[in-house]
Amino acid sequence: MSNRRLVPGDIQHGVPLPCDLFDHSGRLLLRLGQTIMSESQVARILEIGVFGDPDWNLEFAADEGHSTRVSVFDRIRALREALVPVLSAPRIPPDVVCAHAAEIMELCRLDPDASLATILLQRAPPYGVRQMVNVAIVTEILLSQREPDPAARLPVIAAALTMNIAMLALQETLYHQQADLTEPQRAEIRAHPSRAVEQLKATGVTDSTWLSVVGQHHEAIDGSGYPARLSGETIDAGARMVSAADRYCAMVSERAYRSGAFPSVALRQIFLAQGKSVDVGIAALLVKEIGLYPPGTVVQLANGEIGVAMKRTLKSGNPIVRTILNASGIRLPMMPKRRTSQPSFQITQVHPLTRLPSDLDIASIWIPRETDLEDENDV
Repeated sequence: MSNRRLVPGDIQHGVPLPCDLFDHSGRLLLRLGQTIMSESQVARILEIGVFGDPDWNLEFAADEGHSTRVSVFDRIRALREALVPVLSAPRIPPDVVCAHAAEIMELCRLDPDASLATILLQRAPPYGVRQMVNVAIVTEILLSQREPDPAARLPVIAAALTMNIAMLALQETLYHQQADLTEPQRAEIRAHPSRAVEQLKATGVTDSTWLSVVGQHHEAIDGSGYPARLSGETIDAGARMVSAADRYCAMVSERAYRSGAFPSVALRQIFLAQGKSVDVGIAALLVKEIGLYPPGTVVQLANGEIGVAMKRTLKSGNPIVRTILNASGIRLPMMPKRRTSQPSFQITQVHPLTRLPSDLDIASIWIPRETDLEDENDV
């Protein structure tokens, strides 16, 4: 494959990209299949100079003679990988970030349950990028319940993807650190929202919502946050939502000194903090939309089977579960679905991820099977 600089006509807004896009140094910017949402974004991306070989990919697809179905779960994994060099770069291309934010919004629309599951099940490093993608997913799922206009949501999701760019190296250090924070580390943490805003401005970000959310995502309703000690309605609404999502995702993620909290524990703590450090309405929305056993939670059922919550229902305590092991610990090859509203399939216990077989293809949990029985009780 030989990359060339792309020109107008090679890529179009609203159409999946025909190839991976790279910058002049060979750094991956966007992956094959992602969608750029507007003509102006296409124009700006082409203006900064992107390289690829759309013709090679089209020929390759034709040679294969068939299309490959890629799950939302796998697409988010690929998106995380593509974002690592983008968000770690000294100068972050805003339009590339927006394209990734738009893809997260699209994937959450296509399969919000698989998207949520990646938060608990995809733990590849680096932690800092993983955390920002996780927060973007939760924010999009919450925000879509209040703001129907994707264009209004886009800068908030872009902010979630860039809120910690000024402390990525420190986040990786802290992920492995078991000792208490040092004073210089505390100072860097408190300064990172303001430093991130300055870094984004230097790369050409002018959107006021994007900048406000990044600068205020650690402010608290009761005025105890940082860096400006804002309170109540003076905090941007998007920042309040990102803040709650950030707290939840951090609590359910593991560290060197602790395992990640079970989602029900994290949600309980956030609910108890409502009206203090967390917005009351957003805390309630988070509990309602995430559920007590969100997708990706490893659970044991009343009949002894162990599986993974794969789909939320109207009752937050009764998700649809795809079972992996029977009561004797033997693999179930068909991985049947169970409705936990039924007495024999009620959830009795939550397990850590390590309870699953190490060779399990977790993405396959969200690929429909002929044996699945879907009806209106699933939603």
